[in-house]
Amino acid sequence: MKKLYMGQKMIVSALAGMILIPGSVVRIQAAETEEQQSVVPTAGIESALEECYRTKVKENLQLYLVPTDEGEYLNIAFSDTDDFTYVRSEPDENSDWTGKLYKDSTVEVLEYLDGWTKIRSGETEGYVPTEKLFTGEDARIHSGEYEENTATVTADRLNVRAGTGTDTEVLTQVSEGETYEIRGEQADGWYPVKVGEINGWVYGAYVTTETSYSYGETKEQEEARIAAEEEQKIQEAAAAALVSKGQSVVDYAYQFLGNPYVWGGTSLTNGADCSGFVQSVYAHFGISLPRTSYEQRTAGDEISYAEAQPGDLILYEGHVGIYMGDGKIINAMNEAQGIGVCSATYTNIVAVRRVL
Repeated sequence: MKKLYMGQKMIVSALAGMILIPGSVVRIQAAETEEQQSVVPTAGIESALEECYRTKVKENLQLYLVPTDEGEYLNIAFSDTDDFTYVRSEPDENSDWTGKLYKDSTVEVLEYLDGWTKIRSGETEGYVPTEKLFTGEDARIHSGEYEENTATVTADRLNVRAGTGTDTEVLTQVSEGETYEIRGEQADGWYPVKVGEINGWVYGAYVTTETSYSYGETKEQEEARIAAEEEQKIQEAAAAALVSKGQSVVDYAYQFLGNPYVWGGTSLTNGADCSGFVQSVYAHFGISLPRTSYEQRTAGDEISYAEAQPGDLILYEGHVGIYMGDGKIINAMNEAQGIGVCSATYTNIVAVRRVL
């Protein structure tokens, strides 16, 4: 998973994909080999793909990772720190820090000094102790540890197989536009990927691959990230509290399951109609609701059915129920069925209201 502190990324893309005839559109189902697309000429495709697999991803990195004749990297380095390293405004431990490099950060080397290296990583620029970087030959040796390789599906549907061949077991399928982590080296045109908890192989002709690097962040970016993370925590806590409270409403209402329906009634034990049932359940939690289902349409805040959580009101033409989750409501149904549970979409929904 990408860390939240990752800034810009340097992307080197390799299109290991379909060769299309101009003006044509080719769609496939569970594509795996060129032979499945009979409308695409196969002559020369194998050699083109082979060249792409062998050169485009790894060797094109040299456009940025410029080596010397000895194979050492002069303008690229990687952080060598357990947690983070400060980027300083001057080559001095007592100078202000302007940013941070993290343990997976890649940097552009601007200048080598005595014990310090001037670097640029994302939007942060300044000085770090040279001992906190992999440089030169060490950078070349460790470069693979800092790459994140992904594969994006270009076919409508693509099989994820247990091995490198169409005769191996299909573990699952992935869809066009989805991106997955590559977990190793490609083999015979197949890429090892992780899909959820499944490790399998996809055929490289129907994915595009990218190699990216993580960068450091400025002090301002860190402050903004931390603030965003705190806000996210607050929102998640509020959502959890809402779900918990809404579930309490559902649990309370559920104990009256099977009690009678009485037109105009508000008693949870002796009988209630749909709006009387809802009104009385919420009164137990100190929430005052209007008496009729029509009036309850304007109670609380409007939300969509897709946003519904346990405890929300689901309103219909002349009816109302309490959402239980999993597409169900508890409601005073009719004289024959009393208070019961039914599908939340048994008829057209006219409003969903959150009153908690």
